[in-house]
Amino acid sequence: MRGVVVALGTFDGVHLGHQAVVRRAVEAGRESGARVVAATFDPHPRAVLRPGSEPPLLSTPELRREALLGCGVDEVRCIRFDRELSRKSPEEFVRDVLVGELGAGAVVVGENFRFGYRASGGVEELAVLLGARGGELYPVPLYDRVSSSRVRQLISAGEVSEAGRLLGRAYVLRGEVVVGDRRGRTIGFPTANVLPDPRALVPVRGVYAGFVEIVGEGVRYGACTNVGVAPTFDRQESRVEAHLLDYEGDLYGRTVDVGFVESLRGEKRFSGLEELKVQISRDVAEARRRAGTFTSEDGTFTSEDN
Repeated sequence: MRGVVVALGTFDGVHLGHQAVVRRAVEAGRESGARVVAATFDPHPRAVLRPGSEPPLLSTPELRREALLGCGVDEVRCIRFDRELSRKSPEEFVRDVLVGELGAGAVVVGENFRFGYRASGGVEELAVLLGARGGELYPVPLYDRVSSSRVRQLISAGEVSEAGRLLGRAYVLRGEVVVGDRRGRTIGFPTANVLPDPRALVPVRGVYAGFVEIVGEGVRYGACTNVGVAPTFDRQESRVEAHLLDYEGDLYGRTVDVGFVESLRGEKRFSGLEELKVQISRDVAEARRRAGTFTSEDGTFTSEDN
């Protein structure tokens, strides 16, 4: 095979369906001895074609790149999606982008892949256009009810456990730990106030069992994470605040991944500080029971429920 094997798609979330596409590309590369490139788009096409209609991201470009590399590809290429690219005909897209820019000898896509001006091209046309240039196409059947839209719906409803099943891993928000109200320290449950990328999808308000991983260290800690406005204190802005189990230290300025494993309860207003402290104690105990522990040696998540 001349050229590289390209796994092509938006790949937002890198869910099980996306992983099937990438695995097929890795297999094709292994069979032919070719390099495998995962090619994705940024920004989301709808942000260019219909600004304001684009969905919140399940994976920012950095997280998407890490997930794709974790699937075994040799390289991840981010194709800049702009007006010029959107106006290319299917033939121009194959000539200029797939063959010209990426050097594709084979391309792997989901069977519903559309491309070219106004999404006028499908897999049949892609196969013909690639074949005319000596390339091959490998369309991959879709996973039933696995889509980025479906995962977004689940996360927006707080159903993070089912979302994690479709993703093949827990849903994660990455962000910097910034200074918050410091109220958690005064009641015995210090939290990391995490500021995620504004483009990322934040789960619905509530309390979650999960984990926090300090980026660059590879160490995970079980966590009880609250998403919301702290109605007991009449705060106006919604925040992501994670209480790390069995952690002592200062995380200000550090970048962390907050993983959402299971939903514990919805957001609630309490009568006062004492009632809130009792409920937080219960939440933390339940998060510990459900989320299990993370070993500091290898970052492995263990849980009886997952």
